[in-house]
Amino acid sequence: MKNLIYLFAMLMCSWGLSPNESSQKRELVYKNTKVILNVDDYICSEDQWVYIHGYKAWISGNEHSFFDSAFIAKGQHQVELNFKIPCALVAELAFSKNGPLALGIAVEQDSCLILNIDESSPFMNTACRTKAIQGSLHNFIYDMLQERNRFRDQIKLYAEKEQTDSIRIVSERYLQRIKKYMDEATEPEVVYKCFGILKYIIPNVDTSELFPKYASKFDWYPALKSFYDSSAAIPASEKAEKSSARYEEIHKARMQYTPLNKNLGSHLDLTFEDFDGKRIATKDISTPYVFVDFWASWCKPCRKEIPNIKQAVDKYKDKLTIYAVSLDNNREAWQKAIKEDNTQDFLQVIGTLRNQSPTYQLRQLEIQTIPASFLLDKERRIIAKDLRGEQLIQTLDSLMNQ
Repeated sequence: MKNLIYLFAMLMCSWGLSPNESSQKRELVYKNTKVILNVDDYICSEDQWVYIHGYKAWISGNEHSFFDSAFIAKGQHQVELNFKIPCALVAELAFSKNGPLALGIAVEQDSCLILNIDESSPFMNTACRTKAIQGSLHNFIYDMLQERNRFRDQIKLYAEKEQTDSIRIVSERYLQRIKKYMDEATEPEVVYKCFGILKYIIPNVDTSELFPKYASKFDWYPALKSFYDSSAAIPASEKAEKSSARYEEIHKARMQYTPLNKNLGSHLDLTFEDFDGKRIATKDISTPYVFVDFWASWCKPCRKEIPNIKQAVDKYKDKLTIYAVSLDNNREAWQKAIKEDNTQDFLQVIGTLRNQSPTYQLRQLEIQTIPASFLLDKERRIIAKDLRGEQLIQTLDSLMNQ
């Protein structure tokens, strides 16, 4: 018996493996997984599709695929997607109209991921940036990436203070954490995320031995080896190339917009939301004239114009409404500026979503610099643009005397 054990150990060594370091071989058996998305009023404000797509990394890091898609009807607040996978998968959600275009998720076999998606969900971020209601792997990766962000911020702070010893100490401590994650990993996607941290986040890490060591743990998962060895990359199949092209079409369609006509005399019908999410349209304003002012809390020239705008409102308050469109990403800063400037009497709306991306209509306007403004008549046609200083009240004086 001892001779047999010795012979087995010798064979393992001849294959380049110690008896305790054999790779995790796996027969690829496809099993069901489910994703349930709870969406808010913004996401389901109109009919659209949602897709789950990504790479079949157990075949190749280039093997793109759509795993499932579902139609979301207007007013439908929950949608379910089902598909089969042979191992854990990190993929992306893509909505065709409203919502994220690339939001990372992580799913496992025989499991159900439940996620809330709303206006504040990141528009373009392939990491698991939104914590799940249910989904152990997804939330594990979410927590791991939050830890990565804290480490990155800490390193930045130490670098600004030139505290090199502190950088070395926290980097070594974090490196040991990442090694522990890889040692305990039962899914290759966890190791893949760790590889990214080792390569791009922790400074001065020698990965020449680390990468091959942990890639061999899942040698049936070629994406790990191709992470550090480009010669190991397997080209995409024809089917995968068609799948990638399809996603590019979805991406292109989502990013496309028709610019609004901003020439003098053209109609400008705008609709943005106030702080409570109520949609306010310029066409529904009762005063004959509307002054559309694009501004932001951080824009000093914008806020410098406020006394001039107030002067015009005081003189023509029954004939003029200020439709103030904020370009702030920080809604608290937006509200604070309104209180500081005492502009609560303006119709205050915002041109960015809660995920900090511009609304579709703001993109259509192609506002390049602020302050920017349009004066609209009772037909909501543009009769003046970018009025500054006393130009607004002078223009209104001229209009009233006609």
